Formats: sequence, C-alpha cells, structure tokens
Amino acid sequence: MTMAHSVEGRYPFLDHRVIEFTQALSPALKMHVLTEKYLLKRASKGMLPPAVIQRPKQPYRAPDGASFIGPNSPEFVAELLSEERIRRDGIFDPPTVLGLASKFKKGRASGTRDNMALVGILSAQLLMQQFISSTRPANDGN
Repeated sequence: MTMAHSVEGRYPFLDHRVIEFTQALSPALKMHVLTEKYLLKRASKGMLPPAVIQRPKQPYRAPDGASFIGPNSPEFVAELLSEERIRRDGIFDPPTVLGLASKFKKGRASGTRDNMALVGILSAQLLMQQFISSTRPANDGN
C-alpha cells in the first residue's frame, strides 16, 4: 500500500519497541557515520554470512536511459521529450533536453549523471502529463 503511493515503509523499524530500544542505546553505538548500518551489521553477526555483512550498501537505481531511448523505446518517450512538449510544459530547457536525448540516441551518454538526468526529466514530464496538463482548460493560451 505504501509503495503504491510512493512512500517507502520499513515496518520493523517503525515498531515502538524497536524505537524504545534504540532510544536507550549509548550515543557511541549510534554515531558510526562512516560505517553504514553499523548496529544492524553487529546485531546480525553470526546469523548472516560475512560477505553479506561486509558488502557495501546496494542503492536502488532507476532504469537506465537506454531503456527509454533506443530500438525498443516506449512510444510515449518521444512525445514527452519532443521540443514542442518540453517548451509547452515549461519546466526544462528544450535545447538541453534535446541534447541529452541526442547523446542517448548516439550511444554517447556518459553514465550515472546522464541516466539520472534523463529519468528525472521523464518522471517530471509524466507527472506534468498526469496531474497538470490533464487539468488545464482546452483554451489556456498554450
């Protein structure tokens, strides 16, 4: 239910007993800033393989830009990234967006930064379409 509404819930950590327990812990145990998930790793020692406890955090990554621009590109992407649409929605600079899309089409996207930018632009454009553009009057002057 939470994820359906873009809310991430970590239910075991919301339990009042867990909160009460952590409030009673020494600050020295809680202040291991450079060791992510320090307490969880210590608590699970002996229950999980060392390889799991020692591996770095695995962040969620949005889909790669190549998922949206390429031979199997979804039809809606071209419309959302069109110069006319970008200009009409007024959030992004059309030449910049067209340049980014062109980099992907030519296979010259430069990694995480370009991927994050493209996915962010597409997400904002989809939100515009779903919640803003659909509520505008037909003759709004745009």
